[in-house]
Amino acid sequence: PLAVEVGLDAREVGDVLDGDRYTAEVRQDEAIARELGITGVPFFVLGGRLGVSGAQPADVLLGALGRAWSERGDPELVEGAVCGPDGCD
Repeated sequence: PLAVEVGLDAREVGDVLDGDRYTAEVRQDEAIARELGITGVPFFVLGGRLGVSGAQPADVLLGALGRAWSERGDPELVEGAVCGPDGCD
């Protein structure tokens, strides 16, 4: 199976596929897709603003990623706790 070929645990993958562990996340993704008018797959949303629909050649996806990166704007700095390998400050 593909999951095992890429190094995933077969039993854990089976449990995820047979269970409902990620149901809430999937439903949230579906709701966002409906809000954006997405009706098919594959569909990529880049930077929260740029959409790429359908199976596209690598150069199209690379161009879209470059565009999303260049249009990303400056990040908003929010003060708060910072966590690292040794704990949180």
